[in-house]
Amino acid sequence: MSDLAASGLHGSATTARGEFARGWRPLLASAVGIGLGMSPLPTFTWGAFAIALVHQYGWARGQILGASILQTASLFLIGPLLGRLTDKIGARPVAMASTLALGVTLCCFSLITANIWTYYAVYFAMAFLSVGTMPTIYAKVISLWYDRKRGMALGLALCTTGISGMLLPIYAQALIGSIGWRGAFVGVGLLPLVIALPCILFFLPKGIGPTLGDTPDSVVEPAVIDGASIGEALRTYRYWLMAILALIAGGGLSGIVYNLVPLLVDRGFTPASAAKLFGLYGLFVVGGRLLSGWLLDKFWAPAVGCVFLLMPCAGALLLVGGGASVRLLALAVVMLALASGSEFDLVAYLTGRYFGRRNFSALYSGQYAFFGIGAGCAPSIFGVVHDVYGSYNSALFVTSALFGASALAILTLGRYPRFASGH
Repeated sequence: MSDLAASGLHGSATTARGEFARGWRPLLASAVGIGLGMSPLPTFTWGAFAIALVHQYGWARGQILGASILQTASLFLIGPLLGRLTDKIGARPVAMASTLALGVTLCCFSLITANIWTYYAVYFAMAFLSVGTMPTIYAKVISLWYDRKRGMALGLALCTTGISGMLLPIYAQALIGSIGWRGAFVGVGLLPLVIALPCILFFLPKGIGPTLGDTPDSVVEPAVIDGASIGEALRTYRYWLMAILALIAGGGLSGIVYNLVPLLVDRGFTPASAAKLFGLYGLFVVGGRLLSGWLLDKFWAPAVGCVFLLMPCAGALLLVGGGASVRLLALAVVMLALASGSEFDLVAYLTGRYFGRRNFSALYSGQYAFFGIGAGCAPSIFGVVHDVYGSYNSALFVTSALFGASALAILTLGRYPRFASGH
């Protein structure tokens, strides 16, 4: 039985209009949940909070921002287990509990003292209790409700991280300036509690997914969801190749992006002008989400992935050879942003197409864990390279070569298995 038939999405329901008419509620809930989840909230607000905490307590920035490694650890240790639980009971209870935990723990940062271990304790609680707000959980929902337009649906759901990237820093800084950092933590913590949690409660369906004959208002358990078992997937070269590619993508993109403003300052830009150039990044991340989603629905996914992996390959080289040229550096930022906008869509889409949807959350969580390891370790590695050699060029050359090799390697994935083709 095909994956498409198993979920009841066939005939007229597989048209773009039919899928979006049928699945707009879970799409909306997923988009809001991802945009106000643990992925964007700390990422886009912690820079402002770090400056405030340095002024308040004299902690080093490295001590404050270094706590992000707990998110990487939580993804690696808890992510696959939570993904497996989602495959069994559905995304709704997992997302609700984790969103509640995220909001409460963010508010608890307002209670930390001059003892930095109180900060680490709250961060630990946030990292390990909020894993269910990551895109891995919501991608399972999208994969069940959408087939022909799955790529576009994933792009729409994930583009909210780019929107958060444009708005959250302004929001957090405004709160800190008006009510102080303690009140600002509460203000940020209220976002998932007041906006995301009700949206999940009212729009994310109960159960695991739709079945034949369901209307958007009547959702029950699917009779069969086809796909590979976890053991079958782990025994294939495809799974581990995709994991390595996710590791390289996460490390390469995060290493460059986190060090991009310092790199531009090294090239003679003022911090203000470097931040303005970096502003292109958030805008084009949204574009990358939507563009990659549209292309994934039209073309063979590894070919799309090859194109998007070649972009940061070229972008890294432009950062080396672009000197102080605003145009060349802006082009590099755009290439990196488009690639960053595609990575979650691509990994989720490949996981669903090559391994089916029966154990999607568990398998995608494993892939996401590799991405998280790269994203968590690379920024500091880039910093060490700069400290040792006086520039980022060596790290950029190696990153460009890895992206180039990845672009070729992804083409070896071959045809979609029949159960995952959806056609």
